Amino acid sequence: MKDTIINILIDIRYYIRYIILYRRFGHFGKKSYMAKPLRLVNPRYIKAGRDVTIQGLARMECVRRHGGKNLSGEIIIGDGVSIEQGCHIIAGDKLEIEKDVTISANVYISDCGHSFSDINKDVIDQELIVKPTHIKEGAFIGIGARIMPGVTIGKHAIIGANAVVVKDIPDYAMAAGVPAKIIKKYNFEKKAWEK
Repeated sequence: MKDTIINILIDIRYYIRYIILYRRFGHFGKKSYMAKPLRLVNPRYIKAGRDVTIQGLARMECVRRHGGKNLSGEIIIGDGVSIEQGCHIIAGDKLEIEKDVTISANVYISDCGHSFSDINKDVIDQELIVKPTHIKEGAFIGIGARIMPGVTIGKHAIIGANAVVVKDIPDYAMAAGVPAKIIKKYNFEKKAWEK
């Protein structure tokens, strides 16, 4: 009896939290979960699909205005995406993470960065340069990786731990290092990863 009451209370807590998040987000799919603590900037421009898990200490920002300039920051997260603790995702335009992507802890993903062309201004006060960033279905991003603006991570690609990705990674490729380089590709004929 006591276990049943505890399970009911847990379910009630889950649904209350879901309703609160659902109202804050542009869309928050069913069976999705977001742990505390977290920092959200403009969450109404974040759209999360079904079965999405976002662990604590995450920071997600949709930049809508910077330096007097309007931006259209939007984060779209597909179904079944798993985002581990301490991740920072920032969008100045449309940053899309397709379904079934796994993002390990302490990963940074952005589609924008500050210009540093004016040496008389602090970098943080300079114009934001926005370049589309896209992570395709089934990709795996290793712990501590950095996905820089203007990058597309291919379908089922694997990014190694602490890699800094500054160029596109094709479908079914494995990349590692600083800057990240392709170290393996999947051979469908041999059904194996090859250097």
